[in-house]
Amino acid sequence: MTTTAAPRTVLETILDWSVDRPMWQRDALRRIIAVGTPNDAAIAELLALCKKEHGATGCDLEPVALEVAHLPANPANGASVTISSLSDIVGVNQLAPGQTLPFETAGLTIVYGPNGAGKSGYGRVLKRACRARKAGEIMPDAYQPAPTGKATASFSILKDGIAADPVAWSDTAGPHNVLSAISVFDRDCGSVHVQEKNEVAFRPFGLDISDDLAGVCQKLKQLLVAEEAQLSAARHPVFATPTWNLTTDVGKILSALAYNTDLATLETLGEMTAEERLRLARLREDLQKNPVEAAAAQRLVADDVRRLILALDGYAVAYSDEALQKLKSLADIARETRAAATAAADKAFGGLSVAGVGGTTWRALWEAARRYSEHAAYPGKAFPHSEHEICVLCHQPLTAEAKARLQDFESFIKADAEAQANASETAFNSALASFKKSKLDIRVIGSMRRRLAVQTPGVARAVLRFIASADLRRRQCLGSLSTEMQLTLTSFASSPKEQLQAIETAAQDYASQLDDAAQEVGRAKLIKERDGLADRDAVSALMDNVRMEVARLGTLRIVRRCTDDMATNAITKLGNDIADNVITPKMRDQFQSEIVSLAAEKVRVEIVRSGGQYGSPNYQVRLFANPKAKVHSVLSEGEQTCVALAAFLAELATASHKSALVFDDPVTSLDHRWRDKVAERLVKECKQRQIIVFTHDMVFVNDLHDKAARHGARAKLVSLSRGPSGTGIVTDGLPWQHASLKDRIDKLEKDGRAARALYDANDEEQYRDAAIGIYNRLRASWERGLEDVLFAGVILRHRDYIDAKNPRRVTAVEAADVDVYRNNLKKCSDLVEAHDPSRGRDASVPPPDEIMADIKTLADWAAAMRTKQNAIA
Repeated sequence: MTTTAAPRTVLETILDWSVDRPMWQRDALRRIIAVGTPNDAAIAELLALCKKEHGATGCDLEPVALEVAHLPANPANGASVTISSLSDIVGVNQLAPGQTLPFETAGLTIVYGPNGAGKSGYGRVLKRACRARKAGEIMPDAYQPAPTGKATASFSILKDGIAADPVAWSDTAGPHNVLSAISVFDRDCGSVHVQEKNEVAFRPFGLDISDDLAGVCQKLKQLLVAEEAQLSAARHPVFATPTWNLTTDVGKILSALAYNTDLATLETLGEMTAEERLRLARLREDLQKNPVEAAAAQRLVADDVRRLILALDGYAVAYSDEALQKLKSLADIARETRAAATAAADKAFGGLSVAGVGGTTWRALWEAARRYSEHAAYPGKAFPHSEHEICVLCHQPLTAEAKARLQDFESFIKADAEAQANASETAFNSALASFKKSKLDIRVIGSMRRRLAVQTPGVARAVLRFIASADLRRRQCLGSLSTEMQLTLTSFASSPKEQLQAIETAAQDYASQLDDAAQEVGRAKLIKERDGLADRDAVSALMDNVRMEVARLGTLRIVRRCTDDMATNAITKLGNDIADNVITPKMRDQFQSEIVSLAAEKVRVEIVRSGGQYGSPNYQVRLFANPKAKVHSVLSEGEQTCVALAAFLAELATASHKSALVFDDPVTSLDHRWRDKVAERLVKECKQRQIIVFTHDMVFVNDLHDKAARHGARAKLVSLSRGPSGTGIVTDGLPWQHASLKDRIDKLEKDGRAARALYDANDEEQYRDAAIGIYNRLRASWERGLEDVLFAGVILRHRDYIDAKNPRRVTAVEAADVDVYRNNLKKCSDLVEAHDPSRGRDASVPPPDEIMADIKTLADWAAAMRTKQNAIA
């Protein structure tokens, strides 16, 4: 048999539409389909994803776009998915481990459990694994250590009635791709809900997805608008009232700041040299003065610099290698010639008793005597003058020998060696005198150096280094003059001449500019330069604010682009298209059929369009009789549930498959009319597909079970309870107090066999307690037989109605039947401990065989009664 492809579903239409949407919206759609309306945490994540898509950094989240795998299954026409059991649940609430919850695959499964028995745990697993509008969140056991992994479970399933591989499910962001063919209904999952504007709105599955997406956009837009307002208010006042000049390079950048402004250029402009800062200070000072006077001051500066240059040039010449080596050479020659003259003197006067004749000291003495003789003692007479008897040195009479010796001394002085020595010494002394006159005098350049130290400290240091190196060379030269060692000089420090010339030129140029500043054009030029330098000087103080402003503009741009994404036009069009395809006349007719089957003529409502909202058009449920009435105020809780259930079933009626339906407490405090109708409708539906009902309402359980029996539908009863190991303990059938007579008899027979084991073990005390417990429950079962069998279920305790279809079955009762009932009830009453037994009576309990016989009596009595009643009916 060939199967035709299933028509495209609403969700597949949404998937196709989403391909061209921003990634964050595709992620939002995935979340909505998986878990319903996003909560605040999800909204925050979607906002972060939206910002990231528009360039924001610092978000580690990655969007997960809606894909086919996230959509509920859409089996081919006629295909169905049913669940045979749910087992191996781990990490879900307080559900006990090792439990298997079985289901009737071709009919109705009723899972009963009081509050706190574990129904919600199983329900959450089904809502997370299957298709539900509000899947909710699975929480682990709060009283146990946090689980290391996600909740898991195992589903045994059938496809088209044939057993398929078990589904190993783990709690993920979306429903399982196979199990999602199964739909779950509870009050939160209904298509009908009360809106804030007092309307009972109808939102078929799929149409509400565009609603939720539009709602997400509106929430995000509110957050973005608030953030934009904060960002606008966060602008630093300096950018509203600029302190910079708009025409400078800095001003042009600051006035045009944007999210992508390259601040490297601005940072470079803010890096000013010492010369530029000096220039700024000078401009600020001079522009406040008379420009002519300021120009004259600058020319004086230039003159001082020129004098400093000339002084340094003189030092460079005076202490050059050539000049110092020349002086050293003169010293060496003078010393050498003097040594030669001294040697000649020693040779000439070596026999004298007085040493040192011809030496330096002696020559000084001789020359002094010459000057004394020629200028004082014997003016106009040649020296030595020997015509007189008196010596100019000792003032003693001269002997002939003394006169001869004086002539020898003079002849020595006038000899060649002495003449050369005298000439060399004269040349050296003259050069040394000139050298000493060129001694460095820091006072000469003191004022200019101090000005340089303030304005150009680098140049001032260079001047000092040059002078210091010159002085060192001078002292090195002087120290070597009296020695025969070779002259060794340290290198000259670099001359700052070029830097000084630049300063001189700049001062001259600036003086010319100041001259021009006497005119309007020239002054404007200097003002422009000052403003440019002033703005550059302010950059470093502004940079922190500038960086924050660029960051603010970047964030503001992202926020505004994100806000543009929040437009809902395309979402509204999607909603309209879905509405046109989903809420068709056929669905409206199906809804009317469902509401009639559930509420007959008591609830006269229809589905009508009521304008629109962000995302999609509105449809609401209105009263036929009074369209303007507030439906939520008119309809009771039970009637509203009927409307919601009718809408749910109307949607499913258009599906191309008959997969299972799960109802989680579909009715609550409904009166018997609506509860009965809901039970009737679910039993009818279980003929078409698997129906699973979780409920805590025992009356609803009985209604479902009775109607299933009447319609010949297969029904399975399962009860849940709490035990030492947790909640969700699975028991076949209902708890004792709610079990049918047949189930009770089965349980009593099991208890009887267990009591026999105690009896055989001679455990009298335990056997007695077990036997009395059996008769206590047997008495209750005879009472249940009175309702269910003797009176044929016509009247039941706490039931809201009398079954008028079975009174004839009561006529089958005979006196003997009543006697059997009364006698056995009395026997049970005598054995149970409903009253305190007499201290003087120690009654024994029946043996096991008698107990089993008494249980069989109840079973036989019930079977016989039903046989007779069936014969009458």
